[in-house]
Amino acid sequence: MTEKMTLHTDTKVKENSQIDKSFINRSKEIVVLPNDYLTISKEKVKQKELPKYWDKEYINERIDRIKNYKHKMMCQFLWFTGVRITEAISIKKKDVDFNNYTVRIKWQKNRKYVERQIPLHPRLKDMLIIYTAHISLENRVFPVTRQGAWYVVKKCMNGHPHQFRHSFAVNWLRCGGELVVLSRMLGHSNIQSTMEYLKIVPLDVGKELLKIQF
Repeated sequence: MTEKMTLHTDTKVKENSQIDKSFINRSKEIVVLPNDYLTISKEKVKQKELPKYWDKEYINERIDRIKNYKHKMMCQFLWFTGVRITEAISIKKKDVDFNNYTVRIKWQKNRKYVERQIPLHPRLKDMLIIYTAHISLENRVFPVTRQGAWYVVKKCMNGHPHQFRHSFAVNWLRCGGELVVLSRMLGHSNIQSTMEYLKIVPLDVGKELLKIQF
């Protein structure tokens, strides 16, 4: 009788442990937890590596030195929009709405195309009007392969295209841009992906508090 009771108790402990772990895993999907949060699991929690980015001074200086006009425009577009490289090289001229300062971005996720519209900075819009003057509506704005784009950025910026995306996000937050809007600009399905940049640029809580009325 004692042995049965002991076995029954051990089983309950295991069940409760599994339930607790399951709850914690679900919680991580909806709540941003501090770096050193506690879990029941004894396994060491892996810390995410901070995104590698460039300061805007470095970017502007390097872009100014690019002599190839097409390469320069592609780098400008990545810097001014923060889009993924696969999104940038898929854009056709017809996706750019110069009148409303917007561009339609398409990217593939789980074998399905997802679309979003993002605003164009006036400076970028003016640059694109000149750059696309002789491009037909059905043609791509940047007719280059993904590998070709990586080569261009490596040669011109000494980095990879995704660093433009990280740099855009960091610069956005440093200039006081809202996190939720940034998440939409980047096309993140989960805002926790965007929140990773807060580890680099912490929000000024005091300034946010001044916006609240009591």
